[in-house]
Amino acid sequence: MRLRWTWTIGRIAGITVSIHPSWFIVYVLFAWSATVMVPVVAPQLSRASGVLLGCIAALALFASVVAHEFAHALVARRLGIPIAGITLFLFGGVAMIVREPDSPRDELRVALAGPALSLVLAAAFAALATMADAVHWLWIFALNFFLAAANAMLALFNLLPAFPSDGGRVLRALLWHWRRSQAEATLWASYASLAVSGALVVGGIVLFVVAREPRGTWWILIGLFLAQAAAASGRQARVDVALERMPVRECMLTRLIPVTADTPVATFLGEVAGQPKAAYPVVEDGTLVGLADVRHTAGLPLPEWEHTAVGAIMTPLTKTVGLAGAASARDALVMLRERRLGELPVYEDGELVGVVTPESIYRTLRERRVH
Repeated sequence: MRLRWTWTIGRIAGITVSIHPSWFIVYVLFAWSATVMVPVVAPQLSRASGVLLGCIAALALFASVVAHEFAHALVARRLGIPIAGITLFLFGGVAMIVREPDSPRDELRVALAGPALSLVLAAAFAALATMADAVHWLWIFALNFFLAAANAMLALFNLLPAFPSDGGRVLRALLWHWRRSQAEATLWASYASLAVSGALVVGGIVLFVVAREPRGTWWILIGLFLAQAAAASGRQARVDVALERMPVRECMLTRLIPVTADTPVATFLGEVAGQPKAAYPVVEDGTLVGLADVRHTAGLPLPEWEHTAVGAIMTPLTKTVGLAGAASARDALVMLRERRLGELPVYEDGELVGVVTPESIYRTLRERRVH
């Protein structure tokens, strides 16, 4: 999830923390909720004390949300998953994980870290509230009572099985373990998310229209947000499932036009390259040494085309990973992305039979009308 117009407020443990302007709406709502709660929990406190308590409680809850997201981020980083940062916005916070976990177990660890910490904080604030109540420190009691309740609700809300929330990721981890496919697990988790978000919207409408409860609008907004996120995840999951089920032999370039390593780039571009759906293995003394592509010439000045050999701009075979024809297109895309390559060789019985590229994969998807 990417949010524009964020303000960086600092770095903690090497992780950037940012705030989206929409978070200030949440701050006001939390402060108002705490202020309204004070007369119920501690009626002896003055209105001014209640307003001050509400503002401080909202800031403390802000710190709790940051701690919740940091739990995700630190566990992910411990598992070797890069973290782009943490952003607070209208619907709470999000730890921006650069790549997906490698296994259902890792997914479960990362997903449960946040709610687990929120429950620990809820218990700690509840203990402080109990101690403050015992010595009749009403202000401290009310503050900790609110924070205990807020952190408990934060944990429970995040455990709703609505992807990409924590509960949705827990559901995906379990489905992933059962189905042995992250893509299928994401697809089914997105369907469950749509059901949960629909229930939230309906519940919010009932609260607002029937019970005349203003908080129903908040339920509706959260439900709509989760529905939008679930729909986006579902669209991507359908593509991933199709990629997972498509072997590279069905989407690779099979028209192979060999090019010798000493061929000048000018000759390669003028006489060889440009053939439809073709790939260009580079050979030297009859041995495959690399793969050439028109894109490899980008940045090479025109006057140097005649004096530069294809071998100088090719992707050496030593930097690639050979794929079997039965390998999935999704695995191929992951390898292409991780190695920052434009093509990978495909072998059958030790013989080069094709070259797979992102373009060849997505062209096949378009032809099959997968979206």
